[in-house]
Amino acid sequence: MNFKNGKNSFQTLILGAGPAGTGPLVNAMQKGKLGELLDSGVCIVDRMAYMGRGAIGQYVINSDTYCNTFLECLENEHDPIVQRVAASAAKQAMDSYRGGCVPLKIVGDFMAELGASLRIAVDAHPVSQFIPGVAAQNIQLLPDGRFVTRFIDDEGESFEIISTILVMAMGASQSAERTLQADIIPGLNLAERYAHKTLLTGFVLGQDGAAEIERRLEKGRKVVIIGASHSTTSSAWVLLNKTKLEFGEGDITILHRNPFRIFYPSREAALEDGYTDFTDDDFCPITQRLYRLAGLRFDSRELMKRIMGIGAAPPEPRVRLIALDSTSENNSVDIKVLLDEADLIIPAFGYRSNTVPIRAANGETIDFMVQGEGAPPLVDEQCRVLDAAGVPIRNLYGIGLASGFKLTGKLGGEPSFRGQTNGLWLYQNGVGELILDPMLVGGAG
Repeated sequence: MNFKNGKNSFQTLILGAGPAGTGPLVNAMQKGKLGELLDSGVCIVDRMAYMGRGAIGQYVINSDTYCNTFLECLENEHDPIVQRVAASAAKQAMDSYRGGCVPLKIVGDFMAELGASLRIAVDAHPVSQFIPGVAAQNIQLLPDGRFVTRFIDDEGESFEIISTILVMAMGASQSAERTLQADIIPGLNLAERYAHKTLLTGFVLGQDGAAEIERRLEKGRKVVIIGASHSTTSSAWVLLNKTKLEFGEGDITILHRNPFRIFYPSREAALEDGYTDFTDDDFCPITQRLYRLAGLRFDSRELMKRIMGIGAAPPEPRVRLIALDSTSENNSVDIKVLLDEADLIIPAFGYRSNTVPIRAANGETIDFMVQGEGAPPLVDEQCRVLDAAGVPIRNLYGIGLASGFKLTGKLGGEPSFRGQTNGLWLYQNGVGELILDPMLVGGAG
């Protein structure tokens, strides 16, 4: 490996150059501090040959964020990075969706353009570097607190990078084994009887999802989606809008343990729609928006309103909701019969952050909290990666999908929210800032 400055040491190493990994760089750019950050020595690595795009463009659904929000990073029109992106075809495509949601394919193109412009700045800098086509294998903590990360490139050659600060931004994945073994109700999972007719949401929402769904539902149309996440409603939306299949009344069943929440810009807007399923704790104290974090938005929101019969939109009889009870005896339907009769089952059980094995200075393996049972977080409220005991690992940070970050303080959010938050705007703003600050001062000290 040829290092630009002749040394394999940097102040900061970022594992992953997608929307999350580039988030702190975009935050620095917006503050006019990107040059200062690159002066400190930053190395960004990725399996792919480019910066910015990540996996966001591979999904066939639309964003649950206003298009305008994605463009906020371009407000400094005097910045050369912003100028390059603003003149691109990808930016023009985004402009046509202002005021509404935008297909994630187009967001991916926009992020690729932003990443390419950031890469020009990184490539031109004498002590910072982007290294494409490599995969991190393991991490070793040194006695002085620095990290040694070992890599292998596309040709099978290995090399090491030493850094004071390490940022994990490698995205997240779904484990088929873990998903199939998870209990739907006590004593019932998908592993033994239903694995052959199960598709994970990551595939359903991807480029090949609709075609595979059509193949599997050639003879029958009964679909069961399990969960109460954004992926749950997005999967139902794909079934109804991205396939050529005709579904009848009740053909699609959503089994959910937690209630679905619907976003509204204000209390008045919710009441005008006849929506009253909320308390004062469900409003963000900063924006006064209802279910700012927990609420469904755009396509998922409109679909759920139709399913639940809220507002003036026509009802959606093809999809029915069935609430799961904690015990099979108290369920209103026989879940086993429902799964037996299903032609396709889509479990929406979430993602888990990708990590790299790490060892302490004495050689002992450090387990991460995110590797535990259930859905524990990767990071704390300061984006610090947590070990199995919940203790932050010094100068090790995490950002991205399924990291488990929770909004606090000035970032707002409704007090009732108990989940985790993700999103491109957060990576480039509040969350990215939490990682940028220690990067600028050389770590936790």
